[in-house]
Amino acid sequence: MNRNILLSFSKFLAWLFIICTIIMLFIIYNNIENNIISTFGMFYFYLVLLVVTCIPLITILNLRKLKSVQLKERLFKFIALFILFSILNYVFDYTFRHSNIDLFREFSIAFGLTFIISFND
Repeated sequence: MNRNILLSFSKFLAWLFIICTIIMLFIIYNNIENNIISTFGMFYFYLVLLVVTCIPLITILNLRKLKSVQLKERLFKFIALFILFSILNYVFDYTFRHSNIDLFREFSIAFGLTFIISFND
């Protein structure tokens, strides 16, 4: 029962985050300014903080329940995908923007993608 509640909460947060991100991008693109938009921007900021804290905590709670064989498989998948995405990101940045390559940016993008792909359940 508890796992279903956490899964439903994670899905709800993810969909709310995606929808609010699309709305926020529309607001920024059209340069809309008023009090309601400022309130929505504050709501979006707090939503981002909630997503950044809750999703990793839920993932860690779920990881504790895995068997060691499943955990090893996921860690191997995580490491392999992290290396692959890091290399691909570096190659694309070197090809298109070779003058300013930021390794921290490249590794953080690769880390986020591989974390979600490997441990999302």
